[in-house]
Amino acid sequence: MTDIINRYASADLYMPENLHRVIREHVGANHPFPRYIDAWWIGFCLGVRHGKTRPLPAPDNRVKFMDGAVLSSDPWRIIHLELIAVGLRGEEILTTPREVVQLASAYANFGLEVLVGALAGQNEPTLALMNFLDPANI
Repeated sequence: MTDIINRYASADLYMPENLHRVIREHVGANHPFPRYIDAWWIGFCLGVRHGKTRPLPAPDNRVKFMDGAVLSSDPWRIIHLELIAVGLRGEEILTTPREVVQLASAYANFGLEVLVGALAGQNEPTLALMNFLDPANI
């Protein structure tokens, strides 16, 4: 099997501060998201699914939750990220890893807004998330 190279390891991953405040309540053991990257990834997928983006806010309104090295823990994410980037912008985007991360972040920001809306006020956030992500509902 070929090793997957993580060209995004040095790129910082951010989310808007207002969304981070909500997401952090749902990260960890016995919560819907084991890690921040899991919430961010679902946000990314939702943004792509809806075909909508939100720009990253100014530095004082965003939170660095990890760097791209986290993608190495789930190498399939790198392949998925690159396939989506190529599909959206063409193969040349792969020559600038930071642009790939910026593109993914824009989609994730939109998707995180949707995700936070789905989790708001839920007594059983894991169940609410499962129902929200049911393909029949998306």
